[in-house]
Amino acid sequence: MKKTFVYGYTLIEMMIGLTVSLIVLTSSLALFSVNTTMGTQQLQRDFLHTQLNMLATTISNEVKRAGFCFDCVSTNVFMLSDSMGNSSSILIDDSASETDAGGCILFAYNHDKRSGALLLNKDDAKGYRLGQDSKNNPVIEVYENWKGLTNWNCASGSSDGGTSGYWQDMTFDRVVVNTLTFQRSSYNSVGSNTNRLQSIDIEIKASLKVDSSITDTVNFSVVVPNVDG
Repeated sequence: MKKTFVYGYTLIEMMIGLTVSLIVLTSSLALFSVNTTMGTQQLQRDFLHTQLNMLATTISNEVKRAGFCFDCVSTNVFMLSDSMGNSSSILIDDSASETDAGGCILFAYNHDKRSGALLLNKDDAKGYRLGQDSKNNPVIEVYENWKGLTNWNCASGSSDGGTSGYWQDMTFDRVVVNTLTFQRSSYNSVGSNTNRLQSIDIEIKASLKVDSSITDTVNFSVVVPNVDG
């Protein structure tokens, strides 16, 4: 009777097989890690982009109402004057004529559409600016007037440690706002209409606190017809 011998793997073959398996496993883990990292970064970019677009929409919807009086009796009380005596529906860095980019915008409108508006009420006063939170992180602040109009200016204290507490942080905690600018362009009307038109170009640049390399920028323009009242 002929005997058949069955041989197993040699030690060298087992070592080669184990080495190949480890290489495949390491490559798979590395690829998984890269995909996970890229996926996480994409989610973070999407989050930042969403936050900036929410800020842009909010600011745009408010600024376009600047100077809206609804039913003014004689003069538009929602026109603003600066320290030089110039007037406009929008002040940039407290100026009615500034055309350079600034970091603060003030405006007002008849927020409750009351008839025969003769005075500018505290709730009509609006504004946005680049400020700082309690940890000195740059943020976008919105003007929230809860008392009077005394501190309605670009230089008044912010909500964190300031003297007025009128400027409130409106930025999500995970976001750092690196740039906020407002720039005015004025245009003369065509035809018999003597009112001018102005366009406000707004730019917001921001990054994430957890990873400053993740950045995004939004640029948008708001056309405001209520310039001269």
